[in-house]
Amino acid sequence: MEAAEIFFDLQFLDGEQEKDFFEQIYETYRDEMYRKAYRILKNRHDAEDVVQETFVALMDNLDVLKNNPPQKNWNYILTVLKNKSYNLCKQRKRRADQEAEGESLENVFDDELDVRFQKLERRELLAEALKHMNKSYRDILLLQYYHDMSITEIARVLGKSPDNVGHMSRRAKKKLRKLLKKYGFESF
Repeated sequence: MEAAEIFFDLQFLDGEQEKDFFEQIYETYRDEMYRKAYRILKNRHDAEDVVQETFVALMDNLDVLKNNPPQKNWNYILTVLKNKSYNLCKQRKRRADQEAEGESLENVFDDELDVRFQKLERRELLAEALKHMNKSYRDILLLQYYHDMSITEIARVLGKSPDNVGHMSRRAKKKLRKLLKKYGFESF
């Protein structure tokens, strides 16, 4: 992260092996975590706070990460980070609602904030739709759009040919459109 480094009291971890593992997780993922949190929150301090909270949560759940491959760990970390980021957005909205009592909501929320919450709602809908897709389609879409991987990179990770991944990606997107339409979301 650019500005403030995050420090942890590693005495709460059991043994040097856990401390080393946590430090490895921290060094590997902190910068990308900050970038993802910043994209959601659009505020440097809030992004740093969310990354800190995520690492604290990870310290409490290191056993979940220990025997997983890096991609599965990243997905878990990203899920925790996004949930914490969205929860902070919701807290802000509630606080703003309370402060705006008696005022017109049009005066409190600017267009940019409305757009961000619409995007948040779309992401939640998308996450729900992805839960109902088969694992191979879901994995390809997550790697392609959340992790910005090319078809060639995905093929290498999954041990498939690029042509096969390309076909699966098209079928996955078609299936996703149908699911979103089923949920009443026409244009995504």
